[in-house]
Amino acid sequence: MTGSTFRKRAFGQPGGMVRRAPGGVFRSFWMAGFEGADHVNGWGQPLDMAALSGHAEQVEEDFARLARLGIRTVRESLGWRLCARPIAQGGGYDFSRLLRIASAAQRHRIQVLWTLMHYGMPEDVDLFSDSFLPRFVEYAAKTAAMIRPLSDLPPVYTPINEISFFAWAATETNLMHPYRGDTHAPDPDQPPRSGYALKCRLVKATLAAMEAIREVDPRARFLHIEPVVHITHPADRPDLAARAQEVRDYQWQAWDMLAGRREPQLGGHPAALDLLGVNHYHSGQWEVDTNERLHWHLNDPRRLPFGDLLTEVWERYRRPVVVAETGHVGEGRSAWLNDIAAEVARVRRAGVPVEGLCLYPAVDRPDWQDLSHWHHSGLWDAVLPAETDNKTAPIQRRLHWPLAKSLRRWQQRLPQHLAVSTLNTGEKNMKNLIVFSHLRWDFVYQRPQHLLSRLARHYNVIVFEEPVRIDGEAFLQHFEPSENITVLRPHTPVEQWGFSDAQMPTLRHLLDDYLQENGVDDYMVWCYTPMALPLLEGLEPEAIIYDCMDELAAFKGAPQAMLDRETELMRRADLVLTGGPSLFESKRDKHHNIHCFPSAVDAGHFAPRSDTDPNVEKLQGHLGRPRMGFYGVIDERLDTELVARLADAHPEWQIVMVGPVVKIDPASLPQRDNIHWLGQQGYERLPYFLAGWDVALLPFALNESTRFISPTKTLEYLAAEKTVVSTPIHDVVGLYSDVVRLSDGHDSFIAACEQALAETAQERADWDVRRQACVARFSWDGAATAIHTLIQEALQKRAEQDIAQITVPEIVVSATSVTETAPQEEDEPAFEAGFVPPPQKPTTGSAFGVH
Repeated sequence: MTGSTFRKRAFGQPGGMVRRAPGGVFRSFWMAGFEGADHVNGWGQPLDMAALSGHAEQVEEDFARLARLGIRTVRESLGWRLCARPIAQGGGYDFSRLLRIASAAQRHRIQVLWTLMHYGMPEDVDLFSDSFLPRFVEYAAKTAAMIRPLSDLPPVYTPINEISFFAWAATETNLMHPYRGDTHAPDPDQPPRSGYALKCRLVKATLAAMEAIREVDPRARFLHIEPVVHITHPADRPDLAARAQEVRDYQWQAWDMLAGRREPQLGGHPAALDLLGVNHYHSGQWEVDTNERLHWHLNDPRRLPFGDLLTEVWERYRRPVVVAETGHVGEGRSAWLNDIAAEVARVRRAGVPVEGLCLYPAVDRPDWQDLSHWHHSGLWDAVLPAETDNKTAPIQRRLHWPLAKSLRRWQQRLPQHLAVSTLNTGEKNMKNLIVFSHLRWDFVYQRPQHLLSRLARHYNVIVFEEPVRIDGEAFLQHFEPSENITVLRPHTPVEQWGFSDAQMPTLRHLLDDYLQENGVDDYMVWCYTPMALPLLEGLEPEAIIYDCMDELAAFKGAPQAMLDRETELMRRADLVLTGGPSLFESKRDKHHNIHCFPSAVDAGHFAPRSDTDPNVEKLQGHLGRPRMGFYGVIDERLDTELVARLADAHPEWQIVMVGPVVKIDPASLPQRDNIHWLGQQGYERLPYFLAGWDVALLPFALNESTRFISPTKTLEYLAAEKTVVSTPIHDVVGLYSDVVRLSDGHDSFIAACEQALAETAQERADWDVRRQACVARFSWDGAATAIHTLIQEALQKRAEQDIAQITVPEIVVSATSVTETAPQEEDEPAFEAGFVPPPQKPTTGSAFGVH
């Protein structure tokens, strides 16, 4: 393809109207990036920053965390050095990390912006060799071929990260082995290895890679990222003003080359500047020659406001701009974001098309040159195993709360997504569904998440959770765990927990403000707990749905008002759902439109796995066999005595208990060498735990709190093709007696486990046939579809009732006039009382590009 053909096909004719990124380029305005440098540092140590931060292993969990914060566009670096094998070793590429990233991104509705070269290169490639360009172009094309079928949006690529910084670091510093600032070429016949010469080579490679990528995927977009800086003269050296401006202008060289304004023989052209990424840190402003910083924290008056730098980029190139990297260290993170976001808001109001703001890094990272030094610069800090009781645990994350709060505030002011009432992903005029829940969305993934995430295909779901206790002013946190779902989490200073009467004035105020600000005026209400009923005061829902998934009044510590409020909720509801046959039978006479929807299963998610999760392997891979396990909430419903009896009966059995401990004292849990309490684990990890178990357990106690439960995990165990042993829970017996080994008493439970382990291959095959048939009868997709139909029927019935209640005015005819007598208004019934989170790269020198 010729250069001119490429330009027309890829970008349209140069010099045309600016394409605004919100028209389909970025999934969210707020972005985050993971440090991904993969070069060999000045000490000769090969870097894999994504592995060092734990992100390479925890990409699934990291993406889930970002999605919960409403961040759905993420910068990732593949690492050429990490992907490519040297020619001497047969060449080729290992794209396993790419596939893990892409797979996790699809599950969490994350858009990935791909960086192909983050300073590293295969060990048999030299930046100044003739093989550099063709090897890089081949790598770019192969990568694009892998990504093309995995991306629903046009993929966005940064071929080479920070060309200007890269050229400077490789030729004027000792940051990147084997380049140590020696500009002399080994061959005297070759030109000097200057930063400017390398910049030209990198630009040429970028242009060639763009053409190769477009050949593979014509949809591709390109984000060219450069550090943007400000340089001035020392206060006592005004004679250096011209020199400062000269050095300052070096920062435009790479973009000018790409645009064909400079060194046109490289092949640059205006259309090559698709999207511009601006990186800026507090150290990005300094004095010429002295290299003294213009300190941000000291409010140096010579500093240029960040918005002025953005405006300068826009006026020079007239291309959409993204803040591609910005952040600070330590306690300055929140204040820095406030400064940067305020400047972005200011210039956007002035018409500068800043189309995204990327927090960098999302997770803290160590220093390139000193891997023992962590910068504390992320939205999440990294908690190293040495800082915990478990020295073999993976690197954990600790949210930097001040930065998270600043992010939350700015997400209200800078466009992250459309207002809730205007979101649309398939159906026009989607109704809003306000859900009141006593369960945290990011706690255990269970019935509410399964149903609501599927109903979000038809409704804009707004989940209003129980409040979190804080000291200080009340506020409403919100995040988007998946498309068309917004979770609202109130934080209040009220002492009483849950949906208590004392909380109601504050919660009503927070909810009312949110609904008004987001234009939510047509909605239905869905309740998971009757305790939230007072929040309906003043609301006018088109329908009320009560999903009774548990007999909450029987749970430990249930409020006394629970039963009374449930009675009132049943009276007012248009539709009632129950989570199992036992609940249905106990409530079927209390409502005219009640339906049983037992727990279902996402069979594909829990299907047997042949691959492994390294984090799960660290937790249970070293345990012997046979191995049996349980996952779920560990509370008063668990028969802890049974667990202890099981462990004592067979010390050679390893018993794995996965889940958070709530409402009971962790010290009361039985401790044995063969019982392993592993705490709460993410939903995405559960299939990997299951894959390592020989028997799956349902060791529930028989008490009031388990009388009506219908354990969701039963079908998940079965979908994983595991033998299940259970105590005689009513709904398990009624629904799964032909596919679960049932017991009656502790000795019987132990015997059932022994029988499960003794199954022959033929017996196991027979069980598998029955298990698969059972799983096929229950799916969350089918349940959600049926519930959607029932909701529509309830809405239609409510509308018909409203029409029937309209009174036609009486027409009074007299000899002289015709008048209408309006119907007498009746008093409304009174509402019953009581229901009522990179450190700075070195930037000294010559603005990344002296000749």
